[in-house]
Amino acid sequence: MTMIEEALTKTTDTKACVIGPGATEAAAKMFGELFPDAKKAIVIDDPRTRAVAGERVIGLLKAAGLEVAEHVINPDGSDFHATYAKVEEVRKAIAAADGAIPVAVGSGVINDLTKRACGELGLRYMVVGTAASMDGYTAYGAAITKDGMKQTMGCKAPLGCIVDSAVAAAAPKEMTASGYADLIAKIPAGADWIIADLIGSEAIHPLAWKLVQGPLRDTLSNPVGCASGDEREVRKLCEGLVMSAFAMQAMGSSRPASGTEHQVAHYWDTLPGGRRSTT
Repeated sequence: MTMIEEALTKTTDTKACVIGPGATEAAAKMFGELFPDAKKAIVIDDPRTRAVAGERVIGLLKAAGLEVAEHVINPDGSDFHATYAKVEEVRKAIAAADGAIPVAVGSGVINDLTKRACGELGLRYMVVGTAASMDGYTAYGAAITKDGMKQTMGCKAPLGCIVDSAVAAAAPKEMTASGYADLIAKIPAGADWIIADLIGSEAIHPLAWKLVQGPLRDTLSNPVGCASGDEREVRKLCEGLVMSAFAMQAMGSSRPASGTEHQVAHYWDTLPGGRRSTT
């Protein structure tokens, strides 16, 4: 049993996960297994993710006999963020698709917008990831900016997750760097957890610790390979990020992957001119 397979026996929301080169080709098969009674799908993407994976996902779903709608966010190609206004846009598009199962094709922003929209509609969805940019693909909750504040809004993680490591390896280097930094943050997060365990505040969950900290050294061992787009190294990065979120599902807490460093980052977001994540 692989570590991903072991994790899926304990996850609360996500029941299928495929990571690897060409993994996008599994989209129709996974959709059929997770939503056997579905007749329609709606793909949520943007012009960039549509080009690298969305068109292929649409073609695969149509070839499987499904009726497929599509909602392209900012079709003019301009940048956008995970704001609540965009959640409302995506929610309306999904509702208008009349019972179609959503398939998010993109990275953090598109996934979080779809995740929250589905949460408000009481729907499940699947995601096809296009970058190794963060650990939120299979995390419950969505990071959404509302009323000027970035906050985590409650909602279920996707029922299925695909990350095509060949597509992720070709993503902008800044996105890979973001994911690499996200995994580095698991080091101080782990140290915080050790302290919390020692003082009796929050005991270490053996499986959650294993999923995050077990492969961490190997995953972070080749930053040059990640930066250069080496598919094997980016695949390990994708797996490490997804495993972090699986650990959170298994424990029912963000403790396995988040500590003081996240609190500091959220504080920076509140400062005038503070950073705003676009992943």
